[in-house]
Amino acid sequence: MSLNRKKVLVTNDDGINGEGLKVLVDSLKKVADVYVLAPDSNRSAVSSKITMGQAFTFQKHGEGIFSCNGMPADCVNIGLISSLFGVKFDVVVSGINSGPNMGTDVVYSGTCAAARQAVLKGVPGIAVSLESKYFDYDNDDDGFNFKPLADFTANNLDELISLCDGEVFVSLNATSADSYKEAAFASLCIRDYSDNFPVKSEGEDLFSGHFTSDGLSVTGEADSDYNIARSGKIAISLIYAEPVMKRPERSVKFKF
Repeated sequence: MSLNRKKVLVTNDDGINGEGLKVLVDSLKKVADVYVLAPDSNRSAVSSKITMGQAFTFQKHGEGIFSCNGMPADCVNIGLISSLFGVKFDVVVSGINSGPNMGTDVVYSGTCAAARQAVLKGVPGIAVSLESKYFDYDNDDDGFNFKPLADFTANNLDELISLCDGEVFVSLNATSADSYKEAAFASLCIRDYSDNFPVKSEGEDLFSGHFTSDGLSVTGEADSDYNIARSGKIAISLIYAEPVMKRPERSVKFKF
């Protein structure tokens, strides 16, 4: 490992066997010293969940490459403060996620949660997500070409790190393509999955149900992550890691 190259911790929420993670690591290795700590299986949509009250186990998959039974945020915490790697990391890169993490989805995304957790620990965090060229998952060919976005991340690692000012993490979103010619800063769209939850009786005092969807609708400004990614560009969003507080605009008289 080089003393002059950036030290990068890579994780994801798709799990250690995620194709996007493998391609991202290969690209980053060309410009940085790369270490991996990822969940041992898929942990999508776990948000910033952390594991409490139980031990972690680790499986080594190669030099500097581990999986564990924790969540994406756990992987970041462990990687940054434990003796597992014994290095001081310059940045955490999370991804590449198989699917976009745009707008409202940022709240639920384990990919984005890992980048957020890095910033909360004082380290720049970058989340990288790719939408299938088919815009869905119903094709035999899943439509994910991770390498162009992985190469962009590696080639612009210093620039992306510079955008993390201690308050924000960087979220990249793109639609799968053979190449990209432009990147643009993006606002966040609003994604509404039109959720339903039908409930049925399964017998005395027992009920069951599951979420269904009437389909995704997306709204947002012209410069939203959704519109920029769908236009063939890479969307770059800067998202506050800490919750942003809104001060009340009027006084309220509470009852006691």
